[in-house]
Amino acid sequence: MQGHATLIDMNMKTKTTMMFMGAALLCAIGNASATSLRIVIEEQHAKIEPAITKFQQECGGHTESQACKEEHDALVKALNEFLSLVQNGFKVIDAHANDQSDDDYQKKIAALRSRAQQHLDWAREQLAALQ
Repeated sequence: MQGHATLIDMNMKTKTTMMFMGAALLCAIGNASATSLRIVIEEQHAKIEPAITKFQQECGGHTESQACKEEHDALVKALNEFLSLVQNGFKVIDAHANDQSDDDYQKKIAALRSRAQQHLDWAREQLAALQ
């Protein structure tokens, strides 16, 4: 399957992105770091979602063929890495939740937390469906 190489490449890009974001988050503060993390999470979600759809269409959720097994394993790995990224996102959000006291900032933090929770729930559902 062609998608397999793309997903493996994405996994390597995910690791690189996570390391880059970790370093960037150590240097950045407040809303800027939370916004950067939100963008990375959204980008990773956007890469994984079509791969899951393709796997479901091409393999029907089955892993009898070697190609489907490899795609399944790559998806599980990508979702686990995505979960880790989102969980780290919660840590960043929580670390900056009290940085500013104005209502607008608190609303942005609450929105980031809500969206991160949606990503977390989505990834867990996808993993459960693959098990």
